[in-house]
Amino acid sequence: MSVPELSIEEQIQNILNNIIDQLRLLYQQFTENNINHMQIYSRIDGIKSTVESSKYKLGEYIVKVKEGIETGTLYLDILNYLEKISQNLSAVSYRYSVLQTRIKLEENTIQSLLIAMIEKLIAAATNALESFRLLSLNSKKSIEKARNIIKIEEEVDDLYRNFELKVFEKNYELIFIMLTKDIGDRLEDCADLFRDIANNILYISYVRE
Repeated sequence: MSVPELSIEEQIQNILNNIIDQLRLLYQQFTENNINHMQIYSRIDGIKSTVESSKYKLGEYIVKVKEGIETGTLYLDILNYLEKISQNLSAVSYRYSVLQTRIKLEENTIQSLLIAMIEKLIAAATNALESFRLLSLNSKKSIEKARNIIKIEEEVDDLYRNFELKVFEKNYELIFIMLTKDIGDRLEDCADLFRDIANNILYISYVRE
């Protein structure tokens, strides 16, 4: 493994740590009572800005060293996936803030399914962080962590299907359906993006074998 690759993977780990911070704040927003939702959103959105800035700086670096590494395009794709995840999490927080401020999400089953999806995303992000950390140390364990992410994505798909059924089960207000459905859609999209990151990690590990 080259020095540029080590540097790239270290910086990707930093971005993943930021995303884990977003997810923990989001979990807090969904599970705790008597919190300032817009304040939590502001913190999550601030981290999103940090992720976007880090993505562009690292992207510029990858473009400069791309000719010297085989996996440059895979790293660039991973950065795009991470940015989209971060943006999705910010959007989820905002929509949930609006929902709680104006309507209140009091449907316990829907709330529980969304919380379960966030918990799965925390697990996916943690596995992604570990997979990148292990890429240069133990490729077999790195692959194992990446495959964990793919399994988690399948579990999120199951939760999402149940969530969709519950959203349309009763005659909720249209604004409730629109906001709640968008929250679920974005969380499910995050799981898909983590799966794409896992696949790219697998490709990187195969190239190095």
